[in-house]
Formats: sequence, structure tokens, C-alpha cells
Amino acid sequence: MSFKTPAGSNSFFNFVSVFRGLLTALGAMVIGILFLGIIYYFTGITESTMPITASVLLFVGVSMGGFYSSRHSGSKGLVHGLATGIAVFILIWLLMGIFLPTGIAFFPLMQKLLICLVGGSLGGIFGVGL
Repeated sequence: MSFKTPAGSNSFFNFVSVFRGLLTALGAMVIGILFLGIIYYFTGITESTMPITASVLLFVGVSMGGFYSSRHSGSKGLVHGLATGIAVFILIWLLMGIFLPTGIAFFPLMQKLLICLVGGSLGGIFGVGL
């Protein structure tokens, strides 16, 4: 029985997996945005449902990114999923700072953080487990 880790393996954290998960999450969200835009344009759904659908889309995108990140790393799904969720949140926070000059209120920002953390962790857990 050996307690050594294999040569060349990162025993705790794989940055490449998190980056790939971030790209997967962003790609899933862009595709979802296009799909929802088409649905809102061609149907009679009112724009009052947009905050809920945007939150669901964020959750699904981050979950997919966490799933891919943990699947690619092969271990420590919770860690890689949470890291992917935090990376998506930081990117969203930076983009909101650039494009919204007035900033954003504290509670919507914390809501997005919670969605990213829960979505990333669930995706990461399922990514290693399945």
C-alpha cells in the first residue's frame, strides 16, 4: 500500500478542469440566452418572468460547468464544482461592474452568489458520482 500520489498528478486541485468548467458554463448560458430570447420573442410570455428564468438559466449553466469540471478532474467534485461556481460569479460580478455604472444592490448580488455556489456544488457532486 502506497501513500504517494502518482507522478505528475495534482493531488488536490486541477485549474484546467475549472477553466474548462467555466467555459462550459458560459457556453451553456449563451445557448440558453439565445433559446430564451427566441421563446420570449415568438410567444406571449410576459417579461415579468425574466428574473426567474434568468436565475434558472444561471443555475443550469453553473451546474453543467461544475459537472464538466468534476468529470474532467475525476475526483473532488465538490471542490471543483464550487470553484467553477465561484469563477462564474466573479466573472458576472466583473461584467456587471463594467456594464452597470451604478453598480448592483447587495441582495441581488448575494442571490447570484448563492445560485452559483449551490449549482456548482450540485453539478460537481453529480459529475463525480455519475
